[in-house]
Amino acid sequence: MKRDLVWERLDLPGLEHLVLDVRPDGVRADSFVLLQLDEGLVRLRYMIETDGAWRTQRAQATLEIGATERKLDLRRDAQGNWSVNGAPRPDLQGCFEIDLEATPLTNTLALKRLGLEPNKPKPMRTAYITIPSLQVRVDEQEYTLLSPTRFRYRGLSTNFKSEVTNDADQLVVDYPPGWKRRSA
Repeated sequence: MKRDLVWERLDLPGLEHLVLDVRPDGVRADSFVLLQLDEGLVRLRYMIETDGAWRTQRAQATLEIGATERKLDLRRDAQGNWSVNGAPRPDLQGCFEIDLEATPLTNTLALKRLGLEPNKPKPMRTAYITIPSLQVRVDEQEYTLLSPTRFRYRGLSTNFKSEVTNDADQLVVDYPPGWKRRSA
């Protein structure tokens, strides 16, 4: 399956174009995001590669804001050990998945792997990537399946909550107050 998706940011000026290539042996997501933040216009290119079970193996990002460029290379090996820009990150041990702040795509990674049961909240630890710094930190989150095409996301450390709709492939359609998909 190959999909082109476009999300519009609703709470501030922004747009994402994602090309998603799903194969039996793995998934590759390539994306370009434009966001207007207080710091200025952010141009973010990212790539995420997973294995056939949707487990993140690698995420790379290049972020430009004004004359500043930042790069990130996040990897997880088969034993669950994480590294950031080549340096081991033992603090990320036990993180279930990544969450890139600038995209709704990374919710799909969690949905594909959590095995949610209706109305049973499931907590998880993520390797959370902040924008515009591209810093990686541990974040505690919770997902609750509300229906086959709707789930509740809750950031346990921030108490942010959102009821998110998704399609049959578990790709986000509407993520209030931030994102709304504009193409199928």
